[in-house]
Amino acid sequence: MNKAFESLCASFARLPGMGRKSAERAALHLAFADRKQAEILIENLRRALDVLTPCPKCCGISENNALCEICSDSSRNLSSVCLVETAADMAAIEKSGAWRGSYHVLGGKISPIKNITPNDLNFKVLEERAQRGEISEIVLALSNDMEGEATCHYISKAIAEKFGISLSRIGFGLPNGSQLGFADTGTIKSALASRKVF
Repeated sequence: MNKAFESLCASFARLPGMGRKSAERAALHLAFADRKQAEILIENLRRALDVLTPCPKCCGISENNALCEICSDSSRNLSSVCLVETAADMAAIEKSGAWRGSYHVLGGKISPIKNITPNDLNFKVLEERAQRGEISEIVLALSNDMEGEATCHYISKAIAEKFGISLSRIGFGLPNGSQLGFADTGTIKSALASRKVF
């Protein structure tokens, strides 16, 4: 196969959620079916790389090192912080409309197996916010796995207890419309542990 096409496919395949077949379809479409769309994509990518930066306050997506739209919004409860792993998690919560506080994007989870320590994540900025008295509550919206548990435990000890911050964790359980018989044991266990008064 053509080397240029192979390189293009390989670049697409490295994107999250993009398998080999999807990468080939995207590469074929942009190279042959819609060259104008390819030019627009290149221009948008170039512009985004020039201006996109992490928000200096929440480490989410911003432009030119300025505060992001959420951190600049005085109508939100900025002292309540929803802690997420990635900017994609932040976007998903925003899309739900269920949260009117602020955020903090960690950039991952603590993982001894993968050699990811607190120093590799955005803990320093969070601690600085807590030290300045900007945070009254942290809601942990991290994955329900061992790494997520370890990260939650670290935040509890290193930040919440240290600065007297209220700490809670989102509930985990069965998605809407799902059937109990198809759920795995971990999901069922989380659903029971996250139960509330009816």
